[in-house]
Amino acid sequence: MSAISIRAMRMEDFDEVEAFLAEHFFKQEPLMLIPQEDPKQSEVIPAEAELHRSLIPQDLSLVAVDGERIVGVVLAGELVPEDLEREYQEAEHKEAVCLLDKIHKFLAGIERQANIFEHYGVKRALYLYMLGVDTSVRRQRVGTRLVEATIELGRQRGYPLVTSTCTNMNSRRLMTALHMECVLTKDYADYKDEHGEIVLQASEPHTSASVVAIRL
Repeated sequence: MSAISIRAMRMEDFDEVEAFLAEHFFKQEPLMLIPQEDPKQSEVIPAEAELHRSLIPQDLSLVAVDGERIVGVVLAGELVPEDLEREYQEAEHKEAVCLLDKIHKFLAGIERQANIFEHYGVKRALYLYMLGVDTSVRRQRVGTRLVEATIELGRQRGYPLVTSTCTNMNSRRLMTALHMECVLTKDYADYKDEHGEIVLQASEPHTSASVVAIRL
C-alpha cells in the first residue's frame, strides 16, 4: 500500500466523493441505520448531494488518497451567524418526510442552541460538515489526520474557529482528542414528535449529538 496523503478536494472528484460517502459514510453513520417504516425514507436525498457539490468551490474540503483512490473525505465550508438561523428556519418549516430531514431538523436545533458565534464572540467559522473514512483503512489515523488538516487549513485561511457537530460517539472522541471543546450535547431521546414519540431511536452508545469547536 502506498502512503496515504491529503489534498484539497476538486470538482472533478465529486462523483467519486459521492460514491465514497454512499459506501463509507451513509452506510456507517449510526443515525442513518435507524430503522424506518418505509426503507425508502433512509435513502440519501438529492438535496444532500447538491450541498456537497456547493461546498467544493470554497476550497475548504479535503480528501485522503492512497495513490489515486480516495480513502477519506472531509466536507467543510464557511459558516456565518445568518446561516444558523436560516438553516434552522428552513428545517423547522420543512415537513420531515425522510430520515435525513429528521436528522437535519435535530441538528439545526442543537446548532442554533449552541450558537458558537455568541459563545466564542466570533463572526465566522470553518464548519466541518462531514467526515468519512474507508473501512479498509480504519485505525490508521486517517480520520485524525483529516481533522488535523482541516484545523490547520482554517488557521491558514484566517478563521478564528473550526466547529463541527458530532453525531456519534466515535467522531466526538476523535475531535475532543484533538482538543476541540464540547460546547453543547443533546440526547436524541429529547427529540419527540407531536405524539410524544422519540423521532430518532438511536442505539447505544451513539445516543447524543455534540457541537464541538476549537479556537484558532
